[in-house]
Amino acid sequence: MEELNIKEIVRAVGGTLLNGDEKSVITSVSTNSKELGRNGLFVPIIGERVDAHNFIHDAFDNGAVAVFTSREISHFIQDKVYIKVEDTKNALQVLASYYRDKFLIPVIGVTGSVGKTTTKEMIAKALEPRYKVLKTAGNMNSQIGLPLMMFEIEKTDEIAVIEMGVSNFGEMERLCAIAKPTIAVMTNIGVSHIANLKTRENIRMEKLNIINEFSNSGILYINGNDKLLRVIKEYTKMPQNSAIMNISMATRKKLQETLVCSYGTMEECDYQASNIEKSSDGIKFIYQSKERKEEVILGVLGEHNVFNGVVALAIAEYFKVPLKEAKEALKEYRPIAMRGQIKEVHGMKLIDDTYNASPDSMKSGISMLLELESKRRVAVLADAWELGERSYQLHYEVGEFIAGKKIDLVVTIGKEAKAIVEAINKKDGTILTASFHKNEEAIRYLKEQLKPGDAVLIKGSRGMHTEEIFSQLSI
Repeated sequence: MEELNIKEIVRAVGGTLLNGDEKSVITSVSTNSKELGRNGLFVPIIGERVDAHNFIHDAFDNGAVAVFTSREISHFIQDKVYIKVEDTKNALQVLASYYRDKFLIPVIGVTGSVGKTTTKEMIAKALEPRYKVLKTAGNMNSQIGLPLMMFEIEKTDEIAVIEMGVSNFGEMERLCAIAKPTIAVMTNIGVSHIANLKTRENIRMEKLNIINEFSNSGILYINGNDKLLRVIKEYTKMPQNSAIMNISMATRKKLQETLVCSYGTMEECDYQASNIEKSSDGIKFIYQSKERKEEVILGVLGEHNVFNGVVALAIAEYFKVPLKEAKEALKEYRPIAMRGQIKEVHGMKLIDDTYNASPDSMKSGISMLLELESKRRVAVLADAWELGERSYQLHYEVGEFIAGKKIDLVVTIGKEAKAIVEAINKKDGTILTASFHKNEEAIRYLKEQLKPGDAVLIKGSRGMHTEEIFSQLSI
């Protein structure tokens, strides 16, 4: 992070300096009182269970030089900076937007129901042969995480690839006001967070707000294989027909000024993958754009990664990265922790896809499992959260997807995931199934069942802590 002085911070957030020197500077921002960098600004967030104002003194003990506060302060620590704001979370976002405005670098915003992280990683990988790229770290894609990510931009960065996740109405608009993407990618429209957003059309409407801060030269890349996303490009050809897509007036106006490019495996896509060949070592395909045609090899499993690779190459082309350099960089890409990493242990292949789950990503995980050479294939699936009243049906559809495929054993954990087993048992009597309430029960069962030569997919929503299963099977 580049230096900010207290005077400009107070001005940027419309705050009041209660104590401390306005000439002091900060070089890091954190919402965690235990994780503060040099010259840190601590931003205490008021959560549902914890008010982090209670940790202001801890933050100072851990190196903070300044804090935001929406509370009244009765006693100040000498030489420490206290800035009074109305709302600390809002002040964090406003300051992040102010800081982002200091840099003219292109920002590529990545959103979608599934695959945001992998797409972000591949785009960054394809750009790195020619640019210094900043990319979202970990899961910093939320209303708090994304603003913190903005403070990571430095003068030497040339392009930023920023993941943008939303779970409710109005969130994308706030994220865009902070990150101000100049290019956007929409990976797909699935059912993640449908409990809040109610319909896939609403999910599309919310995510499409990613273009609302575009300048006149903004570019939107959409997955052309996704029916709901294809409509976006169709709409640009007939904007007078507002019935084709429900979006806000601001987004409708912005869309008319935006170049929409499609990527995928369909012939009409602007950037296309064809001749896809899958093996247990990776995927090979032909990448084709208007100006280029090249064979590409990815060292990862899962046909969904073809889409991620295609849009990464398309964006690399836009930024004038030679295709041969971009594809060689992509060849070296490997999944990050808990996002599809494969670990060989005790003669088994364990797919660690434990970071999160939705019905759509479960199906992608099953497809990846089917690509692995093995004696038996085992799927360990825990509840997918935030599906609301459609949870049973959506889990049941995962079971229907699995039925009839070359899967030998399916183990589920949680109340909702039982529907997966119900569907399998109804549709396919050849697949062995078992359901458990807790990870510990599933671990004991799996340790008895698994054998050398097995391939095992482990996947569930973050709150189900399926990384515990992966960890125990890895011992």
